[in-house]
Amino acid sequence: MSGWAVWLARGLRVLGLAAVVAAVWWGASWSLLTGVVGGALLALSVTILPALRAWGSRRDWLPPADFTHTLDLLRRANGAVCAWAIGLEEGELEVSGDAHVHKDHLRRGSALVQLASVDGRSHVARADEGTYVAAGDFPYGAGLLLLQPDASTELAEGVVADLRRFVATLRLAELKTADAQHQNIARRLAVITGGAQTLEAIARAGAELAQHLAERGAVVVLTEAATQSARVVACSTAADRRLQGLVLPVTAPVVRAIQTGVPVASQRSDDIFGPGMPERRRQERVGVAYPLVDGHFTVGALVLLGPTIAANAAAAEQIGRLVVELGPRLAAARAVHEAEERAILDPLTGLRNRREFEKTFDEERLSREGGAAGVREPGTLIYVDLDHFKALNDSLGHAAGDSALRHVSGILQAQVRDVDMVARIGGEEFAVWLPRAPLEQGMEIAERMRRAVESSVWRWSGTPYPMTASCGVAAYPETVRDINNLRSAADAALYRAKQAGRNRVEKGRSGD
Repeated sequence: MSGWAVWLARGLRVLGLAAVVAAVWWGASWSLLTGVVGGALLALSVTILPALRAWGSRRDWLPPADFTHTLDLLRRANGAVCAWAIGLEEGELEVSGDAHVHKDHLRRGSALVQLASVDGRSHVARADEGTYVAAGDFPYGAGLLLLQPDASTELAEGVVADLRRFVATLRLAELKTADAQHQNIARRLAVITGGAQTLEAIARAGAELAQHLAERGAVVVLTEAATQSARVVACSTAADRRLQGLVLPVTAPVVRAIQTGVPVASQRSDDIFGPGMPERRRQERVGVAYPLVDGHFTVGALVLLGPTIAANAAAAEQIGRLVVELGPRLAAARAVHEAEERAILDPLTGLRNRREFEKTFDEERLSREGGAAGVREPGTLIYVDLDHFKALNDSLGHAAGDSALRHVSGILQAQVRDVDMVARIGGEEFAVWLPRAPLEQGMEIAERMRRAVESSVWRWSGTPYPMTASCGVAAYPETVRDINNLRSAADAALYRAKQAGRNRVEKGRSGD
C-alpha cells in the first residue's frame, strides 16, 4: 500500500480519538455530535486501511497461488506419501507427509515427473514402497507416491485425472503474472512454451493459450509434406481428446482454410474437422479455423471450437496476434523435427534406419556389459528378409518394390511392443530388436511376423501378389554368451532359413 494511504488512516485515527476525548471532557450538550463524529472517524480509520490495502492489491494483482498448499491437499486427498510438481518459475515443489521418506524414493518420483513433463504422457510405476503416478504437459508435471504397492488400474487412472487437472491449473495460473493484462501475445506465448523445443509441445502451448484467451477449446492442425495431408497435433484441455492425431479429409473446412489462407467457419451441419466422428455433439463440431502462416507458406491452422468471436471483441484481437506469432514458431519447430527424423528414419518406410539401429544396439550392448556381475538381462534380435524380392523388383519395377517394402514395414511394426524397435537395415532386410525378451518370446514374434506377411494381400495395379519372408532369431544369453556375437548369430540363422527353402523361422545356435 502507498505511504499516503497509511498516513491518511493514521490521521483519521488521531482526529477520531481527539473528538471523543473532547466530548467526554467538555460534557456539553453538543458533545453527542462530537462523539458521533469522533466515533465515525475512528471507524473509518479502522476500515480504510484494509480497504486501501485490498484496493492496492487489486492494482498490483493478487499474489501467486500457494501451489505448495494445493499440492499437499492433492496428496492428502489421494492418501499419498509424497507429491511433486515441476515447471513453475519458483522451481520444483516437493511435499511429504512422512519426514522419513527415503531419498531414493524422492529421486525416483521426481525423475518420473520429469519424464511425464517431457513426453506429456501419464506414467504408473509400481514398487515395493508404493505406486508412483505422474502426468505432465510440457513444461509442467506433477506426481504422487501412493501407499499401495500394487494400486489398481482404476485407482491409478483416477489419480492421473486429478494430476492432469492440477497441471492445467499450473499452466493457466502462471499466465496471470503481475503484468499479464498488459504484456503482448508474443511474450505470453514465450512464457507458456518455456523451454519447449519439440513440435508437439509448442503446438500444445499454443492451443492452451488460445483456450485461455478465447475461453473455449482449441486445436492445432499442421500439414504434413510427406503425405500431403493435415493432421491434428495438439488439443487444449477443453477440446475433445479423440481428435488427437486425426488425419482430416480433404473436404474439411479446416483444410479449406489452410489451402486458401483465409479463416473458415463451419456452416450449418458441417463439422469443422470434416466427417469421420459422427458421435460428436453438434456444439462440438462448430468452430473457426485460422490459417497459421510463415512468410508466404501456410503451415497449418488454429481451430477455436464454438461460434465465431465477434470482430470487435477483445479476444478477437488477441487471437489474431496469437495466430501471427504461432505460425513462425511452429514452422521453425517443424524444420528441426523433420531434420531430426531424417537423421534416424528410413525415408521410404518410416522405420528406423541402419545407423539408428546400430546406435541403439550399441547402447544396449554397453549397458549390459556395464551391468552388475552375474546379471544378464535377456534380449532377442530378429533378422527378416523378403523372399524373391529382386525378382519382384525387376519384373514390376522399382515403384512396385517400394510399395511392397512399405507394405511389409507396416506389418512388422504392427507385431511388436512400443519398447521394441523395427529398422530397415538393407534393401529388403529388416532388423527387429526386442529388449528384455527371451528366445522363446522372440521365436513367437518372428513366427507371427512370417505368418502375417504370408497371409497379407499386397496388390499392384489391382493384381494381388504373394509375399513371404524368412527370419533368423538369436537371443542373449541363451544363444550367445557374448552379446557382441548376437548380430552374427542372427545373420547365420537367417542364412539357414534361406537355404532351407525360405518362408521359415530359424533360431541361432550356440556355435554361431
